[in-house]
Amino acid sequence: KLIGARSYDDSVVTATAKLHTPRDTVGHGTHVASTAAGSTVASASYYGLASGTAKGGSPSSRIAMYTVCASNGCRGSAILAAFDDAIADGVDVLSLSLGAPSYIRIDLKSDPIAIGAFHAVDHGIIVVCSAGNDGPGSESVVNIAPWILTVAASTIDRDFQSNVVLGGNKVIKGEGINFSPLKNSPEYPLIYAKYAKKSGANEDEARNCNPDSMDNNLIKGKIVVCNNVGNQDYTARGKIVEVKGLGGIGIVLIDDQSSRVASTYGSFPATLINSNDSAEVLSYINSSSKPVATILPTVAVTEYKPAPAIAYFSARGPSYDTMNILKPDIAAPGVDILAAWIANDTSQTPQGKESILYNVISGTSMACPHVSGVAATVKSQNPTWSPSAIKSAIMTTATQTNNMKAPITTDSGSIATPYDYGAGEVTTSGPLQPGLVYETSTTDYLNYLCYLGLDTDGIKAIAKTIPNDFACPKDSNNDYISNINYPSIAISKFSGTASKNISRTVTNVGGDGKTVYAVSVDAPSGIVVKVIPDQLTFTKNNEKLSYQVIFSSSTATSLKEDVFGSITWTNGKFKVRSPFVVSSKSGDEEE
Repeated sequence: KLIGARSYDDSVVTATAKLHTPRDTVGHGTHVASTAAGSTVASASYYGLASGTAKGGSPSSRIAMYTVCASNGCRGSAILAAFDDAIADGVDVLSLSLGAPSYIRIDLKSDPIAIGAFHAVDHGIIVVCSAGNDGPGSESVVNIAPWILTVAASTIDRDFQSNVVLGGNKVIKGEGINFSPLKNSPEYPLIYAKYAKKSGANEDEARNCNPDSMDNNLIKGKIVVCNNVGNQDYTARGKIVEVKGLGGIGIVLIDDQSSRVASTYGSFPATLINSNDSAEVLSYINSSSKPVATILPTVAVTEYKPAPAIAYFSARGPSYDTMNILKPDIAAPGVDILAAWIANDTSQTPQGKESILYNVISGTSMACPHVSGVAATVKSQNPTWSPSAIKSAIMTTATQTNNMKAPITTDSGSIATPYDYGAGEVTTSGPLQPGLVYETSTTDYLNYLCYLGLDTDGIKAIAKTIPNDFACPKDSNNDYISNINYPSIAISKFSGTASKNISRTVTNVGGDGKTVYAVSVDAPSGIVVKVIPDQLTFTKNNEKLSYQVIFSSSTATSLKEDVFGSITWTNGKFKVRSPFVVSSKSGDEEE
């Protein structure tokens, strides 16, 4: 299974030494590798939770690991060296569960991931990257280069619930993973943290269970309700440490965002509830002379609905570099994912439990290898396909519907858009037979850099070498980015008075030779979308045909907000869907 492992200078750092070894000392690399290509293992679980047979996205694939990150980050030189080695080693898929923080807005010319990925793609290697965990704010997506397949994170149909039971046996839904030793009956004293305020302390500090704000005499032996809403200086885990240190026997955190993602809390009874449910808890506390409760140990709820939903932390589009490329590209499971973990990790082992073998964690890091596994499967069945063909197959066969046969939402309940999930949620069988693919050429990528405003030297900083006959188009501007042959469409500066004309080329890979595809358009209100021609007649396999899309306004007024739609080609056997976004904003302005 593991056929190669490399490390780079200072890539693994501990408190006492620099370890020149590719061995995983954190767990993250083991988790994502097993998600991408782990072998099938029966009876996998997190101490009995989420039990079942586990396998990676491409269990027949082999794995080569490149350790580029340390406790102090991931050095660009290590990332570039790993790309070089991976290319030389002949890998087929590169899965990168890492990226810069969104606030850096790193320039492509100095982005080691974008530069390394360009070279990998140029050598026929598809590069899959996480979109980042700085959501849900706009323009937070990273790894935005069009030659990268950028992955957002979604939930799955399993939920880890640790419920709160109030006096009178009223049950409040809680989220979290703990092995609570408390009894199931509500017999433990319950207190709202602000009522345990230490003399002289700030009430807001106390209600948030911040350090040195609560009286231990009022906390000891009680379950404590704490706010965890807004930008707090202390994390949920920090509040748990504080309450536990004061003698508290459990904690209920009020948090609208984090309550949708289950974190692991070991043997200490800890759970998160949302603010709507918290109103009932606080009302009960305020109306009872001796409020009591208990926190139940976690149970894994399967067939949970609705799912998938886009996680709050998953970074959002549009791209900060240009609004004329849609990012992220795709969404995949990234919430509460069970996968392999490093052996003998005492830091992650709950008290009284044996050493952890599998762990449950969340992030776009976890979403990325799901797509990498799909990409590996597609590559194994279509070894001659280019990285862009594989990317197109994954994007155009995505779904936008959840397990309630309704549109996918964000985890806050709003309808998700392509800025949340790109083309939609990845499917596992669709990419194997996409029918048509959009192939994006090296010239497309070079033109993209020209349209961004880079000169020859700037382009060479990314591409190293460019064809002798290549020159930037004389009329290069950001608007033309919309016309590179990408599986999705994004246009900006849509004024409502002038139309926008976009072209695309598709390749027939359905295997049927002669076939006819007809187009259907899902256009938002106020936008007229005309596709020319409205049928594509293929006479042979691997034939390429082009079409144009003309966007115009039915109202002759500027858009008040970005709008979304899709163009779908079908021949009765295959459906090939491309999302689009239309914006009145400039393609190169910051919001």
